[in-house]
Amino acid sequence: MLDDIEQEIIKDFPITSKKIYLNNGSIAPLSLPSIKSIADFLIKYSEQGPDSEDISKYMEKMIEETRLRIKHLINCNAIEVSFTQSTTQGLNFVANSIDWKKGDIIILRGGRHEHYANYFPWLHIAKRKNLKIKVLKIDQNGFFDIGELETLAKLKESKLLVLSHVLYNNGSIMPVEEAGKIAKENDLLYCIDSAQSVGCINVDIKKIECDFMAFPSFKWICGPLGIGIFYCSEKSKDTLIPESIGGESGKIISDDSVVHNDIPQKFETGFRNYPGLAGLESSLRYILRIGMSKIISKNLKTSSILRNELLKISGIDIHGIDDEKLRNSIVSFSSSKIESNLLKNKLEKEGIIMAERDLLNGKKIVRASPHFFNNEEEIMKTIRIIKNILQ
Repeated sequence: MLDDIEQEIIKDFPITSKKIYLNNGSIAPLSLPSIKSIADFLIKYSEQGPDSEDISKYMEKMIEETRLRIKHLINCNAIEVSFTQSTTQGLNFVANSIDWKKGDIIILRGGRHEHYANYFPWLHIAKRKNLKIKVLKIDQNGFFDIGELETLAKLKESKLLVLSHVLYNNGSIMPVEEAGKIAKENDLLYCIDSAQSVGCINVDIKKIECDFMAFPSFKWICGPLGIGIFYCSEKSKDTLIPESIGGESGKIISDDSVVHNDIPQKFETGFRNYPGLAGLESSLRYILRIGMSKIISKNLKTSSILRNELLKISGIDIHGIDDEKLRNSIVSFSSSKIESNLLKNKLEKEGIIMAERDLLNGKKIVRASPHFFNNEEEIMKTIRIIKNILQ
């Protein structure tokens, strides 16, 4: 039986009346309040004039409020928050803006087993700048050996450590705080891809002690497409010199010379996705009003029910660590009776949306990523349908 708060949340996500949506690790749906905020912005923008003083003040306030909400969500300073197009763009800011020297080392977890958005930028810059990539070996759940990281961090050429906070394929939570201490002790720059963590688990910049972090609006925050967030710490801002510059991100210091503005505008060259920003601000307000502790508790409960019920089905294998403290709400599984892609497609025909992803050695799995608007009734219906498919 759903309580009143759960009923209200379900009403705010129209997709729940049509489908069981368990693919929030890819793209989460927008709530009605966020949709309304985007529409309200566009109406106000059109009524008052796109370049009027009133709308300019309105947008400035909206930008300031959105930075403050990000500040409260990840425990950083508002000035350290810049808006981007995506997680990928934020990670590319780091890759392309560091003053690299030939032979510098980038330390990565897992190599090709990392999400490509957090792998390709480093391969690309390594080839362009003659850099070295050192890959941390991983176990079957994606975890790396801290001792190996300590050894690589001590190499004099080591310059940057890059980690995903949570793995996209099985939900394993990496030891980012412990790694942050190692990076700090060895004067390494430290970059986090938090696409699968912000909005799903607690993220505390001050505990992680990273220099840079990138994440999207459209996953666990339940915000719109086409907008992302890039965190750059005040202490590390001068280590990045962006390749791009424009009227929003630069200033003239003489007739023939320009420099970048300070953060956060330094990384916002040509930023114009204000409708997306209106939706993001509303989505942040929504999850902060619920509270991350409640969201985490709900996600853990729902994912644990799904995981435990799947374990009861003959021929189903769960992929990921058992310890619930070391994973987010992602549940990855496969069946010896059916290919993962076919299972995913059959589920979609039944109105249950999941994703197919790769694990080690190219193994295909089905990934479910429930969020706070999902409930036990949906999970049990999903289990019944999986059982029917496998019969």
